[in-house]
Amino acid sequence: MRKIILLLAALCLLVATPVLAKDVTFLWDPNSESDLAGYRLYQSGTSGSYTYGSGNEVANIPTGTEICTIDVADGTWYWVLTAHDTNGNESGPSNEVSISIDETAPAPPVSLHFQ
Repeated sequence: MRKIILLLAALCLLVATPVLAKDVTFLWDPNSESDLAGYRLYQSGTSGSYTYGSGNEVANIPTGTEICTIDVADGTWYWVLTAHDTNGNESGPSNEVSISIDETAPAPPVSLHFQ
């Protein structure tokens, strides 16, 4: 299967910077092979560390879909996308993308009084 390019919907998601969001949207170029069965999105808390195969994905995406939105907890996360065909073959992973999410409310301002 040809390599899949995984893109995030917003450019700010391409770097691991803190953001105040929980929904992360992924976009990718579609695989054009006639026996495509779908895509698998894998998530990890460690760069480069994924367990591949059906049942290990955070999203199993049907053919004809090139966008996926998932809810993500606070933390730094990494993702790759694979394609799989009707015979059960799975492509190698896409390029890895990552993001840091922090929904912790900022501390209130501190008042200092000089005497």
